[in-house]
Amino acid sequence: MIFTNISRSLKALIASMIMLITAAIFFIIDVIADVYLIDVTFGHIPHSTLEITSVLIIIVALTSLSFQIKSLIRAHHIQKIALDSAKGQLVSVINDHFEQWKLSESEKEVAWLLIKGLSIQEIADARNTKIGTVKSQSNAVYQKAGLQGRAELVSYFVEDLLV
Repeated sequence: MIFTNISRSLKALIASMIMLITAAIFFIIDVIADVYLIDVTFGHIPHSTLEITSVLIIIVALTSLSFQIKSLIRAHHIQKIALDSAKGQLVSVINDHFEQWKLSESEKEVAWLLIKGLSIQEIADARNTKIGTVKSQSNAVYQKAGLQGRAELVSYFVEDLLV
């Protein structure tokens, strides 16, 4: 269903661009002909009919493009809501694991900062504690979680995302 919509949208965008390019080419030729006083005819079709047709083509193409833009904005909004929901669910999953591992509040805070990629020094600075305290709390997190280190801690939750 999604691929059908993408394919349909892409076809509509391409058709709109072709219509606009066609109309633009006509008007460029028309302007050049007017500047150089050249009489350009297209068979027995009156010039005004070609101009009106080109304007109508532009209106149809712009209308189509406006619908496509509206559709893209709507799809973007839906994707954003889904992403925000997934972020919230991930936070909930991580917090549930922290509760299962029986981490203290300090250990939870350190674990979050480890997952976010802060160094031990950065965590110590952020929490206004000593490096030794952060190392001790990190080791407690790893031990309670049954993990070997930061890489396993992060990959533990990345696996949850992939599954």
